[in-house]
Amino acid sequence: MQYKLLDPRLTLAFDLYDLCGLAADIGTDHAYLPAALLQRGRCQRMILTDISPSALNNAREEMIRTRLLPKVSLRLGNGLSPLNEPCEMISIMGMGGRTIRDILLSGADKLQGATLLLSAHTDWPLIREAVQSVGYHLVREEPCLAAGRYYLILKACPGAEILTPQQIRTGKPLFSSVSPLLPAFLSRRREILSVQLKGLLSASVADDVLIRNVQEDLELYTRFLRD
Repeated sequence: MQYKLLDPRLTLAFDLYDLCGLAADIGTDHAYLPAALLQRGRCQRMILTDISPSALNNAREEMIRTRLLPKVSLRLGNGLSPLNEPCEMISIMGMGGRTIRDILLSGADKLQGATLLLSAHTDWPLIREAVQSVGYHLVREEPCLAAGRYYLILKACPGAEILTPQQIRTGKPLFSSVSPLLPAFLSRRREILSVQLKGLLSASVADDVLIRNVQEDLELYTRFLRD
């Protein structure tokens, strides 16, 4: 059977997935990533979960279409709650950072040492805080551009690491990425912060702490891009 072409975000996620016997994809919806992982032998078996019955039915149809249904367990439920057995990898993709944060914090006991792959287009600091809170540390942060929008895919492993406030805001392994998109991604972050700083400086009541944080982050991005 011909493989479905993945968009840049799912292609990057595929590349960051470890070889594993059992993985789980949370909020799987159409299950395009799990189908690719199973078809190409990156994973042997997968648990596919979603809170929406219609979304889980989408996943079922994709598994039938690709003849992969015997390799998956389809489970309806919120967040990590459907997981009962240890997985080697857990992916949570295509959600906002706040939702991913809530899933990790409410289901920390379900992680059981799995490597995490997390993708969001908003609120990345909330994900970093949650990773730290559940006793994990980030090993990769990779930018990607899909449908005109920047995403970060974060990979985390067991073992706590305490990040500085600035590292929570801006990332730590992100600056070690060798992605050709990194300069453009950081330039875009700098543009966003520059606009934010102008608004803060013109506000009737100054938020000195937030102004200082934004200025520090702007200096970090500028220094990295210059060097």
